[in-house]
Amino acid sequence: MPQILVDALFTSLVLIGVVLILRAVSSAWLGKATRGRALATVAGLIFGWLALTSVLAASGVLMPSPDRPPPNGAVLAVVLIGVCVVVFGPVGRRIVAQVSPPALIAYQVFRVGVELVLWALAANNVGPTLLTFEGRNFDILVGLSAPLIAWLVWKRPNRTLVIAWNITGMLILGSVLVHAVLASPGPFQKFFVTPDSSIVATWPYVWLPGLLVPLAMAGHLLSIRQALQTIPESKLASA
Repeated sequence: MPQILVDALFTSLVLIGVVLILRAVSSAWLGKATRGRALATVAGLIFGWLALTSVLAASGVLMPSPDRPPPNGAVLAVVLIGVCVVVFGPVGRRIVAQVSPPALIAYQVFRVGVELVLWALAANNVGPTLLTFEGRNFDILVGLSAPLIAWLVWKRPNRTLVIAWNITGMLILGSVLVHAVLASPGPFQKFFVTPDSSIVATWPYVWLPGLLVPLAMAGHLLSIRQALQTIPESKLASA
């Protein structure tokens, strides 16, 4: 696939991620006045963050080097802190109260698109095969299984299934992140592959750790919080 089409596909996935966030916020705020303010605030924060990370990527300050940890890790850390604030705060409480359990699970299907982008980058020799489903990245299984798990939960609520699937998804996501760090130039590098994982420090792929990975993690955490709070014990089925 021509690289320009890969870039366009990835950018489309980012925009879909933004839409998913705004839809969740819209569902969480029932009052029209407060909903408008909430949407405007969240949209401003998201697009401001995307702009900031774009500038950082364009300046080259996020590119890894052998003498320091990958600077892009700071981008991921900042967003994950924001994810925890949202998930475990009032916003997260509103989302888990208003968004259906199947919807919080099914949206993770976007990860299939992400994995196809990573595969295309490797095919174009600008990204490492290590981080694809042909290497050590099994995240596509989470995306492919999301519709099935959502359907099962819609048919019969099952707290054990929801929690187990989400924890598995987080562990797989964590494994991908670890492999990305270990394939990046720096003191932690263990996989000396060519090309390395520096692609995620460039535009637009800086938005992978900057938005899409945190979006996937937020979905897992919200789904677990919802399962612990809202699925009645009387409707539980054994896993």
